[in-house]
Amino acid sequence: MTTRGAKGEGSAPRQMPDGRWRAELGIGTDAAGKRRRQIFYAETQKECSRLLRTAVTDRENGVLVSSRPPTLGEWLDYWLDNIAAVKVRPRTMVGYRSYIRTWVSGTKVAKVRLNKLTPEHIEQLYKPMRDAGRSETTVSQLHRIISRALTVAVRRGRAGTNPAQRMDAPQPAGFEPGILTPDDARKLRVAAEGAPDGARWLVALALGLRQGEALGLAWDKVDLDAGTIHIHRELYSLPWEHGCPESAMKPDDKKACGRRADHCTLRHSGGRFVGTPKSDAGKRTLALPRQLVDSLKEHRATQIRTRAQEGKRWRGFTAAGGEQLDLVFAQRDGNALHASTDWRLWKAFLKGAGVPAVRVHDARHTAATLLLLMGVDGRVVMDMMGWSVASMLKRYQHVLDEMKVEAARKVGDSLWEAPAAPQPPAGGVVSMADFRARRKA
Repeated sequence: MTTRGAKGEGSAPRQMPDGRWRAELGIGTDAAGKRRRQIFYAETQKECSRLLRTAVTDRENGVLVSSRPPTLGEWLDYWLDNIAAVKVRPRTMVGYRSYIRTWVSGTKVAKVRLNKLTPEHIEQLYKPMRDAGRSETTVSQLHRIISRALTVAVRRGRAGTNPAQRMDAPQPAGFEPGILTPDDARKLRVAAEGAPDGARWLVALALGLRQGEALGLAWDKVDLDAGTIHIHRELYSLPWEHGCPESAMKPDDKKACGRRADHCTLRHSGGRFVGTPKSDAGKRTLALPRQLVDSLKEHRATQIRTRAQEGKRWRGFTAAGGEQLDLVFAQRDGNALHASTDWRLWKAFLKGAGVPAVRVHDARHTAATLLLLMGVDGRVVMDMMGWSVASMLKRYQHVLDEMKVEAARKVGDSLWEAPAAPQPPAGGVVSMADFRARRKA
């Protein structure tokens, strides 16, 4: 009979009929959900206990103690749950899991053990992505995720080498920002001044806030008297997960309740959250143009009137983490706007102003470009945009060059245009000299 040790420490060593000592340690579950165990044999009880203690320590340090190397699928699942989840932001983890679930899980390559994994195996994952029309940027992102996970596997002794580093990495597509022309930006400014939600779009065009920064902006960070706003939070959403017990699952159900996760009565982990920007550079204080201060004052007065009209229907906004915020841009009841709703409103605003359709984020690109075109120092633009690396400036260089060429063409067309034909003298004045002479007479 096996003698159990303390929880998580495996079974205490016991002596076999042949004189050897034996101990067991649970090391989690496999891809099918079956429990896995590591068994240790030694000639003495002391040696068997030492092997068990070493295995427990390795497991606590994140090393999968197994008689065989894990498969790529098993390692990615472990890496996502136990390593990446600790270091990566929750919303980034949603993307990581989506990439792995969509393009790796369930494939033949996912069943290959790390000691047999080759660059050719990894390339097999990318072909279906390209066949499905995914961009090289998307392929490159999956490559970075896999390479990062395998680097950790090598460092922890689960793989000898990282095959993702022995191949030509997919190159992301060139960055092509969607940018409104200065004339279109002015059209939007005029339209915004007469629109109910105009302040939202003026903030986007004048300050270049990210969508999450604008939707998470609250009045406690806006000082209209000083003409400044402080950006230190942004709004984001996480998908819901099922909370129903698997024991209640019916044979034909993918989930116990048979519903989508966001409709599960025991759902958890999802909702709208507020968090800090993705880098320290994202935390910044911005000066407001005088015209934008006036627009925000008017917007605030309208919002106060709307709150009085809503009365008991006013809900305000409470984030999933419990933070209560008086949002600058919100629904009539004070609740936060969904990113998709904000996107639809932006599209309708562009259409009403007669401006070509671009993404909400392209208002940010436009703001950055206009600042650079006006000759604002690059370091100041970086600070205003919340960029942490100077390479972000280079992304706009070719756009600026194209605009400068167009500006030079207009100058050329204007300056080298044929002079107008002489006009008959008006009122006898044929030159400024004659005009001055007449005044002195």
